[in-house]
Amino acid sequence: MSGTTRLDTRGPLARVTLDRPPGNALSFQVVSDLAVIVSKVDKDEGVRAAVLCGEGETFSAGTDLRELEGAEPKRLVAAAQLGQDVAWRIEHSEKVWVAAVEGLARGGGLDLALGCDLLVAADDARFESPEVGEGWIPFFGGTQRLRQALGKARAREAILTGAPIGAEDARAIGFVNRVAPKGGAVAVAEALAGEIAARPWPAVKAAKKVLVEQLDKPYRNGFLLEAQYFTQLMVDRKSAR
Repeated sequence: MSGTTRLDTRGPLARVTLDRPPGNALSFQVVSDLAVIVSKVDKDEGVRAAVLCGEGETFSAGTDLRELEGAEPKRLVAAAQLGQDVAWRIEHSEKVWVAAVEGLARGGGLDLALGCDLLVAADDARFESPEVGEGWIPFFGGTQRLRQALGKARAREAILTGAPIGAEDARAIGFVNRVAPKGGAVAVAEALAGEIAARPWPAVKAAKKVLVEQLDKPYRNGFLLEAQYFTQLMVDRKSAR
């Protein structure tokens, strides 16, 4: 690891921390490091559940677009596909992943949080998909995953307007499972993860597999289009300068 992401394991629980404060922005290096850690968690037979969180008061402010400005199309597609792959592997992992969101889950950070099986949010947490207002689109799987999490109407509103969604509204919509006091999201997420890890594990794994795989076929195809349109938008931005 390059110090951007941490893995701490205690018994059947792992804590994975995005460690690039203050915003825990998702540079290519951060996402690459996260991919390595997700593989380690998947291969650790002693781990049953993992909590994904951010260092400090922010889960993640999203993709570090500065490193993508002016990048060649191959690099843009690679960045999109890496983010999509990490969120996909979290979603399809045999482990149960719980996102613990303090502060802001924005852009790619929101996509990663929604890739988790369950989501715990601090009471002041906000969820944002700001990309369209900045001249691009979600590209870590957000166009597809937001539709699954929010429903068609709310997903279109969230993506097209960029309007933030608060923790209580997110729980009412159904994509946040539990709301914790500010500063308490990780503790609540770890308690929830521990509760699940203590259940009969073959049944937990089977239930997760069925819940996830039923979504795959109508949902996966949108990722390629997402990466292609994101790349074209970025190329057009470069050409317009």
